[in-house]
Amino acid sequence: MIRFTIRCKNPVSQFVQLELELNVKESGSVKLQLPAWRAGRYQLANFAQNLRNLSIFDPHTKPIDAVKSSKDCWEFHANEAGDYRICYEYYCGKMDAGSSWVNDEQVYLNLVNCCFEVSGRSHEEISVNLDLPQFPLQVSTLIPIANSIWKATDFQLLADSTVLASKSLTHWNYSVGKTQFTIWIKGEIHFDKDKFLESFMAFSEKLIQDFGEFPESEYQFIYQLLTYRHYHGVEHRRGTVITFGPDESLADPDQLEELLGVSCHELYHAWNVCRIRPKELLPYDFSKETYTKAGLLLEGVTTYMGDLYLLKSGVYDLPTYLKHLEKILARESVSFGWQNHTIAESSYDLWLDGYVAGIPDRKVNIYTRGALLSFCMDILLLKGGSSLSLVMKEMWLQYGQPFVGYTMEEFDQVVFEKFEDKTEIQEFFSAYIYGKKDLFPFLKTQFASLGIELEEIETENWLLHRFGIRINEENKIIQIHPESKAYSFLMKNDQILTFDFNMDSDYPELALRREEREIRYLPKEEKGIFFPDYRLSMVEENALTNKWKN
Repeated sequence: MIRFTIRCKNPVSQFVQLELELNVKESGSVKLQLPAWRAGRYQLANFAQNLRNLSIFDPHTKPIDAVKSSKDCWEFHANEAGDYRICYEYYCGKMDAGSSWVNDEQVYLNLVNCCFEVSGRSHEEISVNLDLPQFPLQVSTLIPIANSIWKATDFQLLADSTVLASKSLTHWNYSVGKTQFTIWIKGEIHFDKDKFLESFMAFSEKLIQDFGEFPESEYQFIYQLLTYRHYHGVEHRRGTVITFGPDESLADPDQLEELLGVSCHELYHAWNVCRIRPKELLPYDFSKETYTKAGLLLEGVTTYMGDLYLLKSGVYDLPTYLKHLEKILARESVSFGWQNHTIAESSYDLWLDGYVAGIPDRKVNIYTRGALLSFCMDILLLKGGSSLSLVMKEMWLQYGQPFVGYTMEEFDQVVFEKFEDKTEIQEFFSAYIYGKKDLFPFLKTQFASLGIELEEIETENWLLHRFGIRINEENKIIQIHPESKAYSFLMKNDQILTFDFNMDSDYPELALRREEREIRYLPKEEKGIFFPDYRLSMVEENALTNKWKN
């Protein structure tokens, strides 16, 4: 028997008290491993830094010593069989979709943050009891057993789950086929319930239709709608947590589209990542880094499909979809990491610097680059009589449904098998997925095949577009285009002292401050547009367009 009980004596302290009851069958060493990272974010989080006051008691309630064998692993010796209690406190002071937060209104925990894995007993059933009478409204992505009690079939499910206990919650239900969906909202609601549910039913139905089934019988959407700016989502097998703010901004249709976008993205993860998973992540080893080159599938395909299914289901019309795709183009266009790192290499290095800016142009973003690569792959597949949706359904049937894990070579093979003449698709993989070729010219041709024009736009910011110099609000240089002449003369963090954005000709000499020195730079006329804005516009729909969006 493995049982966790969660209490909160003083919510404003932001500490919760956890008690792990562990039945030991025979004497010997017991190892308690706290996860060092969580699913969906391939980066060490070192949750042990939030734990304090660990105490262990034997079957006679006598305290016994524990020794740390690593930064997040504790060991103790059980002298006899019986029930042992492990008591400790965990600090819940970070609000996002993958962390934990406690205040006088709620207790919100991602269990991977704070629950021990018992070495050698990971496959045992685990119960979770919320002893939180002051927070009577309770929900979890675990399996419900009784009032305030849930269970996990094993530690993998426990670590992939969330609990939320609150004084106030809104919940709505809808069903698609055999699956019951529940939407739980903590926060103020500033949008129309009926339209919201209509959108959720539409994209849920379309996804289930294309995959053929949903992996779970129940699924929970848990929303933390915050008063301040926020945007984050994390997938779980039986649900998702999404943090978004400010809540009142959702009265704006554009902001509501953003919330729908992350919601469909996370629901797509119920198949892709939660079940369709690379072999190296099956099962998750939360004690150490687990490297993978599958970022293209993990987040690239999901980012692309999350928005595409809003189009396919009719939640987005084509202009709305193109507006959101423009944002992905804009984020990707300012990065030149593709010159130095492939998406596979950048995926592997997520553990190194994947979620921070890092040094200039060292890596690619697996979300934006992956989404655009997925778009190109989809169009090539459509031209060949298939689609990326069909490829992912096959990935589901071969690897997700049986839950066996895939290799990137196996994914490549599934794609290549859709083509009689494999030349173009193999060249695409070689040049753009495993190579370092500029994707934007190829993107332009793929958009054109759909009757969509990808247009480069120049604004009045001549410093940016004509000379490749990007500055911030303090007029400090934050990026220089590597193909510009300025790249050989100016430095990041140089501060421009004088300039005029409205100059049409006769560009003035720039006065800049570099550290404590003042320097001068005379911009030289250059060809082309640096850092263009991108605009997508439908020129003429054709048969391929209709296959793509339906």
